[in-house]
Amino acid sequence: MRLKAGFQQYFETELKVLLQPLEDYRIGRIRKFKKIQYLVIFLSPFFLVSLILGKPLYCAIVLLTIIFFEAFAFEHLGKTNRALKLKYKTRILPILIGFVNTEFKYIPNQRISKSVFDKSFLFPHEVSKVDGEDFMSFKIGDVEIMFCESQVYSYGPTSVMFEGIFISATFNKYFSSKTFIFPEKTTSFFRKLRFKVLGSSFNVKLEDPEFEREFIVLSDDQVESRYILTTSFMQRILDYKKKLKVEIAFSFIGNRLYCTIPSSKNLFEPALFESFMDINFLMQSYEPIMLYAGLVDDLNLNLRIWSKQ
Repeated sequence: MRLKAGFQQYFETELKVLLQPLEDYRIGRIRKFKKIQYLVIFLSPFFLVSLILGKPLYCAIVLLTIIFFEAFAFEHLGKTNRALKLKYKTRILPILIGFVNTEFKYIPNQRISKSVFDKSFLFPHEVSKVDGEDFMSFKIGDVEIMFCESQVYSYGPTSVMFEGIFISATFNKYFSSKTFIFPEKTTSFFRKLRFKVLGSSFNVKLEDPEFEREFIVLSDDQVESRYILTTSFMQRILDYKKKLKVEIAFSFIGNRLYCTIPSSKNLFEPALFESFMDINFLMQSYEPIMLYAGLVDDLNLNLRIWSKQ
């Protein structure tokens, strides 16, 4: 993984040249949008005067003209947004991701398959549908990690069960049991999972007061769950939670780790009214990629205490 330290120089020497055409396109299209808005502002007094003078015909003509120009302006803005989104995701994001890690795959309109969500058992009800985009996968040491922005739906009135980042990572150990780590604040939300999926599952008591304040651990094998949750590993999970500043959940099933990270923000999109030439704009995409792909290093999933048997 490349560190954030060299990103400023990379932005100045490599990315600015690629971003300039997008910025020129954005500025030109926004300038046209603003001209239409100035025309609407110019017409507005005529509408008010016609209204005050009791001229319904003139009033209607001016109003319809304003509505026409406003509709045209926002359609223009929509086309601009779609074009910028396509250019940003096909020309810029792959290069940005490649700076984070050279062994990557990025497919803007793809998501992780529903079967992977099902296998995680991280959701309190049966998954009926999964929507998502911005699929990314990386090879980091011996670990393969993939994630995408996701909306997970259930059957029935609750509909959306989860919105945010869903992560699936392979590591170097196969577990025969199922172990879950849920945020303590939402324990009741997952209570049905304990009986519906695991049947004989039980709470795992751990010798870490801070971890137990933040999480509840469920497993069908006390011994194996404690093998997974070493003292150092629990601390790394706590640190990762503090870094993300959200309520995260994990499951360990087979040779995979699954993780849900709630988020309502669309992370990898261009902004119409923000300059592409400002590094802070690009950091809005760069930092989440570092955070989510960084799960491998932050949790030290390459650690050989989980070596294959």
